[in-house]
Amino acid sequence: MVEQKLKMNRRMVLGAGASGAAGLFLGAAPFKARAAGSGKKLSLIVFGPTQQALDWLKSTALAEFTKQTGYEIEVRPSDWGSGFQKLLTAVASGTLADVTMLGQVMTPALMARGAFLPINDRLAKWGDTEKFYPAMLKDGTYGGKSYAIPIYADVRTSIYRSDILQKVGVGPDALPKNWDEFKALAQKLSTKNGGPLQTPFFSNQDKSVGLMQTFSMMLYQAGGGYFDESGKAHLSSDAGVRALDYLVSFYKEGLANPNVVYQGTGPRPLVLGTSAMTYNSVTVQQNAAEYKPDVEKFILAGPPLAADKGGKPSTIAWINKFAVSANTKDPDGAWALISYLTSKDISAKFAEIWGGLPARTDLSDAAYLKKVSPGFVEATKYAGALPTSPNLLQIQQQVNIAMQSATRQSGTSKQILEDLDKKIDEINAK
Repeated sequence: MVEQKLKMNRRMVLGAGASGAAGLFLGAAPFKARAAGSGKKLSLIVFGPTQQALDWLKSTALAEFTKQTGYEIEVRPSDWGSGFQKLLTAVASGTLADVTMLGQVMTPALMARGAFLPINDRLAKWGDTEKFYPAMLKDGTYGGKSYAIPIYADVRTSIYRSDILQKVGVGPDALPKNWDEFKALAQKLSTKNGGPLQTPFFSNQDKSVGLMQTFSMMLYQAGGGYFDESGKAHLSSDAGVRALDYLVSFYKEGLANPNVVYQGTGPRPLVLGTSAMTYNSVTVQQNAAEYKPDVEKFILAGPPLAADKGGKPSTIAWINKFAVSANTKDPDGAWALISYLTSKDISAKFAEIWGGLPARTDLSDAAYLKKVSPGFVEATKYAGALPTSPNLLQIQQQVNIAMQSATRQSGTSKQILEDLDKKIDEINAK
């Protein structure tokens, strides 16, 4: 899920949002006739908003929705940390908001509990359906049915410190495109070979599941996946072993340090300059803007890597979405609200304020993206998503634990992944 936010001043948030909201409600004409002046109400839960984000949402975006439809919106803000448990409690008690924002882990777990209404019929009739990245729209499906529409995404790719790369003669037009080139750059940057850094590569180790995220990207780049066609875990496939061998090789060769862990606050290693290469998202650029503004201009997003020369680039996005509660008393109104929030101009401002990249293909040139390293936007077209497993929360935690063991070279990649497959199958069997 995307928890980092862009630091924006109040004038930017409220002023820029006003023009985007005006006159923008998809399908307003037929719906407005029923709703205007009706005094009806809808509830909406959103996760991770700053006070500025709430001001824009309530005073600009939703105020325009109310003006055009007559619906008053009760906003229920929440932090990400406690969000999943709040949603589980709301589902159990029948108090889930009419429209709910969802993070990556929340989505399949709640869809499996019947928390949301399927929206296949509505998507089939909606003119904007084809304007979303297919992989992101697919991430809102479960059991062959669609339940959610993406609002923005945390798209991962390779990221570099361009000023440090220049010290070894590598410019922005010579960034790695495959694993061999990425490793060669790390070796060139290493003090062992006369470079400026002791550990050039930071594998995104943190107090959450950063290592799992990096391994998952490498897994996809190697052509692997989490499950086989029967639903059994198969991380120990040849592709999985190859991906883990590649990750561990940075530690074996002294190009990464298992003791370097980002604590969740302060500048990240890439921003500090203790590393010059990582797999991550636009949140690194946001981190630089917050803690070391003079470094932000050096944060450079490169292309997603392919495992082999001439191979297909691949990466992953963590996608946040909106869904309609199965208990809503007004599904038409709830759908109207979702289609409004995910419409072009509103979703662009939502993505900007919440600190992510657009989920719509027609927003690749959104004005706010001029502040973002272009490689992040380019990477979006190669982004897939983690499997929509209802047990994703437990699974990703187990994967992260296994990756921590692997980076400390506590066993072979094959054995670590075979043990991990057994644990995942046990989780899914419960």
